[in-house]
Amino acid sequence: MHTPLSRLLFTAILGGAILGSAGRARADEHREERRDEHREERRDEHREERREERHDEHRAEVRDHGRPYQAPPAARFERHENRRGYVWVGGGYDWRDGRYVWGPGRYERERPGFRWREPRWEMRDGAYVRVDGGWITLGPVGAPPVVREERWVARPGHVWVRGHWDWVNGNWSWIPGHHEPERAGYVWREPRWEMRDGVYVKVEGAWVVR
Repeated sequence: MHTPLSRLLFTAILGGAILGSAGRARADEHREERRDEHREERRDEHREERREERHDEHRAEVRDHGRPYQAPPAARFERHENRRGYVWVGGGYDWRDGRYVWGPGRYERERPGFRWREPRWEMRDGAYVRVDGGWITLGPVGAPPVVREERWVARPGHVWVRGHWDWVNGNWSWIPGHHEPERAGYVWREPRWEMRDGVYVKVEGAWVVR
């Protein structure tokens, strides 16, 4: 009686030990697989971070060389003599290959009725942009005088167009007001003077849709 029972117990214990060992082995394999997966995920993350870093470095390099993000140096002093019939155009900095490069001044032949506007650098969208120089119409640098008071009498079917100041031969000249026939659906927009590039420019009056 004891011997068969002992054998049965021994077999059961041995079987449980084998099953437990197999279960632990499978659990160890599963943990190892998870560790391998984590290691692979970390490697993927590192590779992605490196790609992003290289991309950022490339963008920074393009940013640094594409447009200047610092103001240009102070303009250099250039000695020059006045030449009859010519205008001295001062030198200035340009942006080339990721750095400021100085361009020397030169003489330009005068253009009657025009003046030379020097180039300048302006901050736009966080970067400096060069506004090239050029010839612009010679005009007044001071605002026009106060508009004169005019006496007028209303006319049926007409609109009174106020007088205004105009720039004629280097001086302010008053242009008197007058009546204009009405235009159905339109209103008269008076002329005005606007400051542009250091010079006052006239914006002509016109009929505009109501």
